[in-house]
Amino acid sequence: MPPTTSTGSTRLAGGASEVRSDASGGVVSGRLELDSGSFKLGSATAAAQLPRLNVREINRPAEERPAPRRLAPWRLDLAVHARNRLNVTGLGINSEWSADLRIAGTVTEPRINGRADLIRGSYDFAGRRFDLSRGSIRFLGESPVNPVLDIIAEGGVQGLNAVIRVTGRGQKPEISFSSTPALPQDELLSRLLFGTSITNLSAPEALQLAAAVASLNNSGGGLDPINAVRAATGLDRLRIVPADITTGQGTAIAAGKYFGRRVYVEVVTDARGYSATVVEFQITRWLSLLSSISTIGRESVNVRVSKDY
Repeated sequence: MPPTTSTGSTRLAGGASEVRSDASGGVVSGRLELDSGSFKLGSATAAAQLPRLNVREINRPAEERPAPRRLAPWRLDLAVHARNRLNVTGLGINSEWSADLRIAGTVTEPRINGRADLIRGSYDFAGRRFDLSRGSIRFLGESPVNPVLDIIAEGGVQGLNAVIRVTGRGQKPEISFSSTPALPQDELLSRLLFGTSITNLSAPEALQLAAAVASLNNSGGGLDPINAVRAATGLDRLRIVPADITTGQGTAIAAGKYFGRRVYVEVVTDARGYSATVVEFQITRWLSLLSSISTIGRESVNVRVSKDY
C-alpha cells in the first residue's frame, strides 16, 4: 500500500507563544489551544526539489565578497491542545478527534509526540458505512511523522456485526476483519464487497474476491477499494447494492454523480439485465424529491426528509 501523509489547516482559539531569534536562527515556543483543525489523509508524494544553480560571479574583487552566513533551521517547542473539532478525513475516514501534542525539532524536520483520540466518526468501506467505535493515533517523535494507528469501525452487514480494525503505522496501515458470529475472512469479505455469501458469487466476482484477499494478505491491504475506483473514475458515489428478490435485481453496482448543487443522478445495474435510474432534486437542505424508473417498468416519486440531531 502506498505511504500516507496528512495535510490540512488549523485555527487558534488562544494560548501564549514566544519567538526568540539570534543571528543564525531562533526558536518558537508556547502553548496553543486549537479552536478547529482539518487534516486530510492521502497518498504521499515526493517533496518538490529546487534545482541547485552553480553561480560564479566575475569582475568583482575578492576582498569585497561578503562572508557567507550560516543559518540554522528555526527550532520548535510547542504544546498543542485540541479539545475537539479536529477533523480527520481521507482513506474512507470522516471523523472528529481531540489531541494533546508536543511539537519539537525544527521547522524543516518537526518531531511530534503525544496522541489524538477519537470523539466520533464513520468509515466507508466497499460502499458501506461503518461507525468508528474506538480510535487513537500515537505520535512517537519520529521524522518524518509516522504515527501508530489503532482504529476500530463496526457495522451491521447481512445479519452480522462486522468489525474492521486499522492498525500499523501511518505510512503503512494494516486492515483486518472480524465478525459476530465469526466467519472466515473470504466469506466476510464476500458479504462486505458483494452483499451475498461466497457460494452465490459469479465467476468474475469470485476472481475479484480472490484479488481482494490476496491484496490484504500480501501488502497490508487497501483501506478503501470502492472509493479508490470512485475517485479514479470521477464519480461522486460508488456503492454495492445487495440483491433484491422482490424486483429480480441481483447484486448490483450503483454509480452516482452530482450535477450542480441540487441535482444528483444515480444508475444501478447488476450486469444481468436489470438497471434503474434515480434522480434526486434537493429542494432545501432537509427536503428532497426522488424519482426512479427501472427496466422492469417500475416508476416512483418520493419525498425525503432528513434532519441532523
